[in-house]
Amino acid sequence: MIPTRFAIFALSIAGLSAQPALLMNRYDPATTGANLQETALNAANVRLATFGKLYSYYVDGSVFAQPLYVPAVTIAGRARNVLYVATMNDRVYAFDADRPGPPLWMRNLTDEMAGITPVPVTDITNNADLNVVGNVGIMGTPVIDRAAGAIFLVARTRENGKYFQRLYKISLASGADLLPPAVIAATVKSSAKDAVNGQLSFDPKGGNQRPGLVIVKGKVIVAWASHEDIRPYHGWIMAYDAATLKQSAVLCMSPEGTEGGIWQSGRGPAVDADGAIYYEVGNGSFNGTTDFGTSLLKLSVSSNALTVDDYFTPHDYAALNARDADLGSTGPMLIPGTNLLVAGSKKGIIYLFDTHKLGKLTPDDAGALQAFENNGGRLLAGPAYWDGPAGRTLYVWCEADFLKAYRLDGERLVTTPAAKGTVGSRGSPGGALTVSADGKKSGSGIVWATLTVSRSADHGNAAGVLRAFDAESLQELWNSEQQPKRDRLGTLVKFNPPAVIGGRVYVPNYDNAVNVYGLLPQ
Repeated sequence: MIPTRFAIFALSIAGLSAQPALLMNRYDPATTGANLQETALNAANVRLATFGKLYSYYVDGSVFAQPLYVPAVTIAGRARNVLYVATMNDRVYAFDADRPGPPLWMRNLTDEMAGITPVPVTDITNNADLNVVGNVGIMGTPVIDRAAGAIFLVARTRENGKYFQRLYKISLASGADLLPPAVIAATVKSSAKDAVNGQLSFDPKGGNQRPGLVIVKGKVIVAWASHEDIRPYHGWIMAYDAATLKQSAVLCMSPEGTEGGIWQSGRGPAVDADGAIYYEVGNGSFNGTTDFGTSLLKLSVSSNALTVDDYFTPHDYAALNARDADLGSTGPMLIPGTNLLVAGSKKGIIYLFDTHKLGKLTPDDAGALQAFENNGGRLLAGPAYWDGPAGRTLYVWCEADFLKAYRLDGERLVTTPAAKGTVGSRGSPGGALTVSADGKKSGSGIVWATLTVSRSADHGNAAGVLRAFDAESLQELWNSEQQPKRDRLGTLVKFNPPAVIGGRVYVPNYDNAVNVYGLLPQ
């Protein structure tokens, strides 16, 4: 017979293990931005009297990466639900996700005494008040391999006047290296103007690693754009073996031309059940063979190659480039259980595609199943999705618009919104969205959004707000400015959606903290 104390411990471990996990940006390979196992929070109890800020975790640096969550991680002999936070000062933290307090561990990837620091953004842009304010360290959301007990991340450093980017594989339990980090470098054949002797090299200083990381077929997939479109630049995708951290494949988006950055407002690529990888590429040259600027790509990864299997390029790509109207602003999202994919652009166009045939380049954009304007300014942080009581629903919130819900009818989106909120976005970037729900249960769905309070955050910093809406009606339930002394969010981190899991809502700010919201003690 098992002693009582051990039986209780075993039950406790089982209960922790039953919790859902948040292992990558936007929750899942489809990038739906939805947690459909949220049983504590619902449209009835997320109210001013019952819901608010519980406490904050304090960190050293701003948090651009979405916090990640793993249940039942054993640290110092005790199983805990753990929140992992990475900062732009190249530090990684593990916090007990259920209570306030100091970190369980902290890993510093710099060494100031040895001249190793995060990269000051002024080194890159010569300006301290643009898209990034402060340092550039860990920017793209890491990815977690739970079975391996590992978190993978890219950190950027300045080391005695030189610049480096490294891919790390560190322990979930301790933060220690599981393998020596891989220094990121790549060279491809090129006839671009900035090539040297027919070779184009990755730039570790200017390459902006903003999209979230994913693991596909045992490979860690990482992508880059630029900072502030400072030319010359090129977009890159690289694959590293998750078991060894050896580089296995490199793909440059514009080896014969220019640009082609992949930024996706921080969203990771979408990955389908067959392992196909989907990215949106921003401005840049296009020829349909080597250069794929302003395009949606379908890629496959093998042991030694990243291959473009299909693509869509809008017929007016040159005009879009001239207007800086990236197709690549939102990142793609797959509709679960279908072969449909949603993408969006700075022009405010919502696209719907069949992943079996993206359509390449045609005079009339015939490859897209649908393309319609949302009429609310630029679509930046992208969609979230819930198959709720009223059916399959896409949520978007553009920079100069209201939160909108679009229904999917068969293989088409109904272009008249099924619901629309009454709170307007006051400028860039619009709402970064997360949906939480208890499956399809009516009354359980909530759309959470982070956005600015009163002005654009395109350049510089702006105050932010967390808002919660009934996912069926889009009626606002609560926001962090209703009782600001208790709930205020602080300075907004653009494009960073709330992490909603286990009855808590984790929201980073630019003020060196992650705020934790939940049901208030009664």
